[in-house]
Amino acid sequence: MNLVRFLCFVAVTACLCALGGKGQAQNVLDGGLGSLVGTPENPLEVGIGIRIDQVTSVDQKAENYGAVVVLRVEWTDPALAFDRDAVGREIQVFNPSALAEHALDIGAIVPAFVIHNQQSNKWIHESAASLRYDGHVIYAEKSSLTLQAPHFDFRKYPFDTQEFFFEVVSIFPSEYVSYYPLEEYSGLGDLLGEEEWVLDNPQVLHSTVIGLSGRDSDQVALAFQGYRHLTYYVIRVFLPMLVLISVGWALFFLDEYRRRIEIAGGNLLVFVAFNWAISADLPKLGYLTFLDFVLQCMFLMTGALIVFNVALRKMKVSGHEDGARKLDNYAIKWIYPLGYAAIVGYAIFAYLLVP
Repeated sequence: MNLVRFLCFVAVTACLCALGGKGQAQNVLDGGLGSLVGTPENPLEVGIGIRIDQVTSVDQKAENYGAVVVLRVEWTDPALAFDRDAVGREIQVFNPSALAEHALDIGAIVPAFVIHNQQSNKWIHESAASLRYDGHVIYAEKSSLTLQAPHFDFRKYPFDTQEFFFEVVSIFPSEYVSYYPLEEYSGLGDLLGEEEWVLDNPQVLHSTVIGLSGRDSDQVALAFQGYRHLTYYVIRVFLPMLVLISVGWALFFLDEYRRRIEIAGGNLLVFVAFNWAISADLPKLGYLTFLDFVLQCMFLMTGALIVFNVALRKMKVSGHEDGARKLDNYAIKWIYPLGYAAIVGYAIFAYLLVP
């Protein structure tokens, strides 16, 4: 058994050294990695609570988000127990680094962890640890950091619902340290401070992943969903698009084909500006979003409108004015309105209804 403990300790220590000093500085509990805690027959059970008080930003292009988070970690290690009569109290309060040193001095271990999807330095605002006479420890910290959000999928943009995660992974293999979620201490705060997104449906998930030791390690994650305030997009995007489509349809009621071509050319430039403005908010995707598809189709329809009016003028000049008027009338009644209806209908079916 001692040989197994030693080999596991060497593996974990080697992984930590490979990460470098910066990664260790992010976790004030890492000072207690003198040896492994728990055994395969009796792993140390650790409760993890994750509560997000604020979402400071959501960067769609970088696919990450900033958050202010309160972490709560609980475990019971008999090696940390003390005589309450001798000490004169039932609970001792420690600075987290002092708790790690105390555990090291008496041969006990503080279970270290990493935040799996952390992208920036973790700035700890407040942290404290309490030790009860029976060895029960509660560690709490409030910190701010940036977290990766690799599960973003913008195909339904702006009607998309995105998944956000905060993942806490044990440094030690699952056979030595096991996690369980603290449901009552997990969730989202009442005032997240995020205006663009509506964030809700928090869930605490427990799973097993490959940890720093290269072996299966326990993970507890807070998962929640976010969707957009659609009023902004209705007023700023879809209403102007409807106006431009209506202007394009009104062009057919002008008798002068030259004027039609000039106005349609202006509409074409507006669509180009729309496309650039919307793409600035998203990463360079390898697929079309719902809004991209509609915009590109509108761009093609406006370009086709210019070509169509040029052809009508050519027919008029060449003496086929009656044929030009018939085609014009057919376009007013059927081609233009039904074409846009087909575009919007297909976009809704292909992007919003199909999973």
